[in-house]
Amino acid sequence: MGFTGKYKIFDKTAIYGQLLLDRFNVSDFLSGGNPDNTNGVQLGIRGADLFKVKNFNYLFEFNTVKPYTYASQQPITSYTELSEPLGDPLGANFREYIGILNYSIGRFDFMGQLNYAKYGLDPNTTSNFGQDVTKAFNPSTETTANLGQGLATSLRYAQGTVSLLINPKYNLRFELGGLYRQETNAQKNLKTALITFGLRSTFRGIYSDF
Repeated sequence: MGFTGKYKIFDKTAIYGQLLLDRFNVSDFLSGGNPDNTNGVQLGIRGADLFKVKNFNYLFEFNTVKPYTYASQQPITSYTELSEPLGDPLGANFREYIGILNYSIGRFDFMGQLNYAKYGLDPNTTSNFGQDVTKAFNPSTETTANLGQGLATSLRYAQGTVSLLINPKYNLRFELGGLYRQETNAQKNLKTALITFGLRSTFRGIYSDF
């Protein structure tokens, strides 16, 4: 069960949000650590012409999903496809902050994005703290659902691109980009750095920040 909404607060600015209720127990609704009530919340603001600069667009967003949301006692009925989460790339049991700035001038386009997330991973293959939604949810053993439970992990993600529009009809452009990703916890410190360049058309890679 869910709710989604958007409200235009200024001429070129809107706030938006989503509320998800996966399992809902009325008597325990106010109990934040009860897995009988799993939910997710999204709040964001987006707009155009920031600081009255034409074509300077922005988006700031906050997402949070409780442990075991999207999971099921039978993995085949979880919100997944090919063992990948459908609800959010981070699965569940996380808090996430996103900021995106975009500026276009002439045929040039500049984009910058920052993500920061905190979540709880499973420290070993036998545990289930609710982040991996492909695992079966067992209500007899998974009795708590506190955000961040498990192996405390931080994710930092930064991406920037510069593109030059070649053919407006097909949105064909030459693009140069850079990406940096770091995931850290008590067991590992993973870093990824990429530089990309190439031709890009109307195809879009929607999810690349996980």
